[in-house]
Order: sequence, then structure tokens, then C-alpha cells
Amino acid sequence: MKLNSAKEVWIARVIAWVVLGIISCGIIFSATFILGPSLFAIPDLNDTIALAVFCPGAESSSTQEGASTPTTSDPNGTRGHTVEITCYFADGSTKIIRNEQFALASIGGMFGIGGLIGILITIPLMLLPIFIIRRKKEPV
Repeated sequence: MKLNSAKEVWIARVIAWVVLGIISCGIIFSATFILGPSLFAIPDLNDTIALAVFCPGAESSSTQEGASTPTTSDPNGTRGHTVEITCYFADGSTKIIRNEQFALASIGGMFGIGGLIGILITIPLMLLPIFIIRRKKEPV
């Protein structure tokens, strides 16, 4: 799109950025809350995130998954399984990632990755008005 003056170009770019900003908010929201939770389908990704957060530099780890237990005091309430990861370091020390830590790291990591993917999609969109909306060249 070629416009006649610099003022027209910048008005058009600002309008485009407002519209793209609204669209980008929708993309980021969708990526965070739709794509993010779907990342749980990738095998061992949540284990990898928890290890990166709580045991950086660990040589190996072992995962113990427990039985399904009630998550509330209501016997008819929701149930969830427990996970405990033991990290082994080169100096012989160990560290245990508790179930609560594992849940926070894996859930936060999945939503965070979804949000980052949304941001990476919207960055090129926000740059488009600079390349598409230009001023006409003066005839020589």
C-alpha cells in the first residue's frame, strides 16, 4: 500500500498496529490456554521442565509415580496421581522434587511455553505494517 505523505503513512501504520495488537492478544491468549495444555501430550516434557527448574546440572534422575489420591478432603472430589523425582548429582548428593514442586513446574512450564509460542507468532505480525505501508516514491 503506497500513500502520498508521511503523515498518511504513520496514521495508517498506527491503525494497523492497533488492529494487529487486538489480534495478537487473541493469538497469545489462544496459544497460552489452548496450545499450552496440549503440550502435556508430549512424553516426558513435564519431567524435563521440572528437572531444568529444580535440578539444573543433575547427572541422572529417577521418577516414582504414586497411586491416585484425593486432592480435596471431600471423598467424592477430584483425584490425582503423585509424582516424586529424585535427582542425582556428580558429587553424590541427591535432591528430591516433591509432588507440589513438580506440579507447579510442569503446569507453569506448559502454559509458559504456549505463551512464548504465541509471542513468537505475533512478532512478525507487528512488523508487517513497516514493510507493507509505504510512501509513494516521487517521480524523477
